Amino acid sequence: MFNFNISKELSEAIDFFVGTFSELVILFVGISFIVSFINQKLPANTVKRLLSGNRGYSVAVCLGAVTPFCSCSTLPMTIGLIKARAAFGPIMAFLFTSPLLNPFIVGLFWISFGPKITLIYAVFVITLAVLSGYLLQKLKFDRYIRQELLAPSCSDKTINSSCSGDDSKELGKENMGHSMQLKGMILLKETLTQFVSFMPYMVLGVAIGALLHGYVPVSFFGKLSSIASYWLIPITAIIGVFLYVRASTMVPIAAALAAKGMSMGAIMSLTIGGAGASLPEMIMMKKMFHWPLLLAFIGLVFTTACLTGFAIEFM
Repeated sequence: MFNFNISKELSEAIDFFVGTFSELVILFVGISFIVSFINQKLPANTVKRLLSGNRGYSVAVCLGAVTPFCSCSTLPMTIGLIKARAAFGPIMAFLFTSPLLNPFIVGLFWISFGPKITLIYAVFVITLAVLSGYLLQKLKFDRYIRQELLAPSCSDKTINSSCSGDDSKELGKENMGHSMQLKGMILLKETLTQFVSFMPYMVLGVAIGALLHGYVPVSFFGKLSSIASYWLIPITAIIGVFLYVRASTMVPIAAALAAKGMSMGAIMSLTIGGAGASLPEMIMMKKMFHWPLLLAFIGLVFTTACLTGFAIEFM
């Protein structure tokens, strides 16, 4: 009866939105719950000790390198580290590293571009992530974290603490088995509350990402190949920042762009810009950070993308 003609671009945008939003919901809720559980079991002093001083940056980078998260799904773990009062510099180093470096991405790079490009990419990502975190901490950008993230939750307190509401009273009266179940329910409730507060930002961000995905074809990047590399590298970095792609998804696209003649420096710039930051991530981060920290993060990702791109281009 009805004949709906949906363009290919709109169809791809809808598919991207449904798939990406569903994945992010599962990842956000799951990661938030696991991190909250770990924070409850692991004393805050232990987290502070692990992520403090020079060693804290090494731990943060290693943690980022083994977590296969995209830029958006990194945020729940970042929130957990903030709530655990971990050092700010290592937290930001983790936020920079996690979407850009994990064994799967390194393997794809190695197969697609060889060991030399992979090594340069990894060294620049790690070095600039640590330097970025250190710089932000020295400049005291932690003051731009929204205060609601620093407020202790009911589940962060012990059974005998004076937690608001009736939950803590029930925890003190019931046996240990029932208490664990009740604490699990409190954790789940807080996780869902956190997700609901982020959901409007997530919907808006993924919707914009879907439109960009559907209406910005790979052929568009191929047409940029004629631009001189010293202009093309910052241009692709800016374009990448407004896209939403995983680094693992970007590698096959990068290989296709290389076959079309795009310079390797521009490809790496696009990859880091696209995977290290994204418009959906920025929209969600606005719920966590005030503008100065958000803009500093975007600027540092852009700088990392450009420096890595120029290094690969000239080396």
